[in-house]
Amino acid sequence: MPNIRDLVATIRHREGVDAAIVLGHDGLLIDSQIEPGLFAYTCPQSGGVWIPLQSYLDWKEHHGHDPAAPPPDYASALSDDSKRPTLICPESGNLLIRYKVGHGLHFHIDVSPKTGGIWLDRGEWEALKSKGLHIELNHIFTTSYQQRIRTQEREEALENLFRKQIGDEDYSKVVGIKQWLARHPKRRHIRCYLFHDLADEEE
Repeated sequence: MPNIRDLVATIRHREGVDAAIVLGHDGLLIDSQIEPGLFAYTCPQSGGVWIPLQSYLDWKEHHGHDPAAPPPDYASALSDDSKRPTLICPESGNLLIRYKVGHGLHFHIDVSPKTGGIWLDRGEWEALKSKGLHIELNHIFTTSYQQRIRTQEREEALENLFRKQIGDEDYSKVVGIKQWLARHPKRRHIRCYLFHDLADEEE
């Protein structure tokens, strides 16, 4: 892998960049395999891994279809990394772009806009694997996936607000009614009846 120490000073002074981290101790990454056939480069200091795009695509084509699910305790919980400094691509020297993972995982995946390479912090591969997302990393970087994540976050925020306003017990009852109503063949008539009663109460 190319050493990018000579690029660091210039990149750190780019407009809008508050801080930057060079991947690997002193720019050094060591050859490794994070899965059989998936060749990557590991930082001996942080335990993070750099996965070149072609390496990931080759692994996915030949080895990425194992249906066996890992045990429940396979991955440890990871904290939100949204305030972490910007990372630098060890191949091109470009700043990496961050993408939300979602699905109950609160960290981001960093990808190079130039080479397509992927950086994962220690434990993130295991966390992705626990959700079955490790074989679909390229989908995480799509606009449609990120839009779904944002929609999911808005819905979760609304549900949490509603739960806080009416209490856990009543919230559980409302959820049960909502699920029952969604399955009822005459749900449209029931909704009209309920809304009519509510309108009368407001008057």
